[in-house]
Amino acid sequence: MTETLLLKKEDGHLPELVVDGRTTPRAPNLKHLRYSRKLPMLCNDCPYRPKSEGGSIGLCAVYEKDSICRIRADTRKIIEKYSVSNPNQILPLLEEEFESNFEKLKFFEAIETMTSKLDPEVTKRQNALAGLGKLISDMKTKKNTITMTETKTITEDQKTEIARMISMSQEVNDDTQKATTY
Repeated sequence: MTETLLLKKEDGHLPELVVDGRTTPRAPNLKHLRYSRKLPMLCNDCPYRPKSEGGSIGLCAVYEKDSICRIRADTRKIIEKYSVSNPNQILPLLEEEFESNFEKLKFFEAIETMTSKLDPEVTKRQNALAGLGKLISDMKTKKNTITMTETKTITEDQKTEIARMISMSQEVNDDTQKATTY
């Protein structure tokens, strides 16, 4: 199911692997993907999935079809917490946890206003809500990148016309350079 990536030594050294514009000096492994900033939430959208599954790089050893990424730290914690990796099963659980944390936040804010003292539990609940909200929105929205290319064939007349324009602009540039040198 997974492809292995074979690297040959060149001049006694392993080649560098480029991950998100950064290079890793050693052979690629799961550890290097953990530092990637561009890992999507779902395995089906990941460029590191095996090439046979539609990936472009084929480096991920923990790829599982129709599941949440097991490399990202935030999603790995979710999988460990709920023991489920299917996004259709995890999303309702996250939304339920979000609602319960919101209710707890309202309760602790009411206590904070009654006592007129700052409660660290309010900050804790706000941070939990922010993290859960980000995960839920990441799971619900899918980010697509579209690359468009256009190929156009031109006739021989158009090629000669372009060549004439280029030669004329070179002649004009040569004339201006001669005029400035005098």
